[in-house]
Amino acid sequence: MVALMQGSLSSTFPIENQNNLVTMRTLKNHLDRTKSIPFVKCIAYFHLLLFLAMSHGLGSDVLALATCVSTETAVPEGYQLLIESMANTS
Repeated sequence: MVALMQGSLSSTFPIENQNNLVTMRTLKNHLDRTKSIPFVKCIAYFHLLLFLAMSHGLGSDVLALATCVSTETAVPEGYQLLIESMANTS
């Protein structure tokens, strides 16, 4: 069961160190559930950013994504397309 975190940065993305299997399907489900909000808010969750950093070589790019999250600026289209295409491989 995935808990919903309360607050301005809410997420249903699971915490990976609590015996949750986090896969690209998990990412896709999260993006599908949050498609009605700006993309920067969809990824504004530590465990999601950690998952992106650890998967498919996005490690060095997570700093740019985290900067977008912290400044609440739009995620560059290339990153959004890359993350969405990763999710669609599930």
